[in-house]
Amino acid sequence: MSILLEQVSKGYASNQAVVNNLSLEIETGELFVLLGASGSGKSTLLRLIAGLLPLDKGRIWLHGREVTNLSPQQRNTGFVFQSYSLFRHMTVAQNIAFGLSIKRAGRAEQDARVKELLNLIQMEGLGDRMPHQLSGGQQQRVALARALAPEPEVLLLDEPFGALDAKIRVQLRQTLREIQRRLHVTTILVTHDQDEAFELADRIGIIEKGDLLEIGTPGELYRRPRNRFTATFLGSANLLPAHRNSHHIFVGEARLPAPPDSEHLQDQPVEILFRPEEISLAPTAETPSETVIGRGVVQEATFAGPLERVLLKLNRESNGEKAQLLQALLSPSEAQQLGIKPGQEVWVGLKNYHLLARVS
Repeated sequence: MSILLEQVSKGYASNQAVVNNLSLEIETGELFVLLGASGSGKSTLLRLIAGLLPLDKGRIWLHGREVTNLSPQQRNTGFVFQSYSLFRHMTVAQNIAFGLSIKRAGRAEQDARVKELLNLIQMEGLGDRMPHQLSGGQQQRVALARALAPEPEVLLLDEPFGALDAKIRVQLRQTLREIQRRLHVTTILVTHDQDEAFELADRIGIIEKGDLLEIGTPGELYRRPRNRFTATFLGSANLLPAHRNSHHIFVGEARLPAPPDSEHLQDQPVEILFRPEEISLAPTAETPSETVIGRGVVQEATFAGPLERVLLKLNRESNGEKAQLLQALLSPSEAQQLGIKPGQEVWVGLKNYHLLARVS
């Protein structure tokens, strides 16, 4: 175990907990992403691990060593901020070597490490440049190299790509993942960007109002979340009230096979979750090979890059319930074949679905 947090809490003057009795275990070499909205407590938690903020309660271990009361310098962590925070009066090489100079490493060791890291971040030959001569992406690469130079046991990244444009963010995410895998350094990355989390994470922790709600791989949290917040926070979610008996789910007048992993929800009110790409549309009820849940009316169809986004109103009035708006994603060929347009009636089928306990 590389990182262990035990009932960690932190609050401020308002007496509101920013991090609330949070426990977490992260494996050695894992890239763990803390994903949450602004103000959820994710950056505060990162600073608690680094020792930049004191705990109110709880304990922290890094690589089997309790560091709860140790200074940041004693924790052997590397920290990368969103704002780069390079020393403006130092060259690239001097910035990278800064942590090594604090540790009083010899000149030969510093030079060798700087050369190695410049190669690792694909900036060979740029060691003599000043920060103002670099692009934003290059500056963030240097900040990453500076954090890695003292060979930290834990790397902490606080929204490291937030100030960069979309294309550079994608490039740097790939660079970070390659470096992290090569060095096998345990890493926590804080972000509010779902695409970033999905692309980088071995596991994701969903944090909201200081509580760690759920942990899982990107695929687990997207396809089989355990709570409603995760389902709606990650991507677009369609949710319908339903009821499960021993073998089936009843959604309005439709009856669907109960998923095998939902036995614990038997004879309970539930919500059925399905993503926009898990909907299929057809002109008749007999056409979809997937389970049909009812008839819908197209409200609008919009271009969404490689897909067409379709907003539907699911007609449930025959069951005494209000019509429900659903989002579907279709390939251009599917949309063209169906001739999708506002006002069109279609039958709605599901390719896949998941059940959640319904919260009253």
